[in-house]
Amino acid sequence: MTLTIEIAPEIENRLEAEAKRNGISKSDLAKNVIEERFAPRENGENQLPRRSRYVGRVEMRDFSGEDQWLRENSEKYQGKYVALQGNRLIASGNGYKEIITKAREAGFPDALLIYVEPFDTPPFAGV
Repeated sequence: MTLTIEIAPEIENRLEAEAKRNGISKSDLAKNVIEERFAPRENGENQLPRRSRYVGRVEMRDFSGEDQWLRENSEKYQGKYVALQGNRLIASGNGYKEIITKAREAGFPDALLIYVEPFDTPPFAGV
């Protein structure tokens, strides 16, 4: 099979330099790389190797302050959206956009935004 590809000049330069280090042509190096990449596996499968999806350590945020605030104050804010940071109310209002704007303006872009459902709302069981 003959394959023609267009690659960026900087990639071609790296390919050429690597080929020279190995004492082979650019075409042979590209062929070797492709063959290694698609070589059959020990289990007989002929598929691409999976790449690791690890992106680093993620710190989990503690929402216990927000949870406590909701337990103590949700009755007063039924049917409203609230923005909370820890056990502190940052903003409240009738619309999501309204409170996110208020929270950002107050310097809390990562505040917890939540809708406080009225207590008489029937439970949602799915559709």
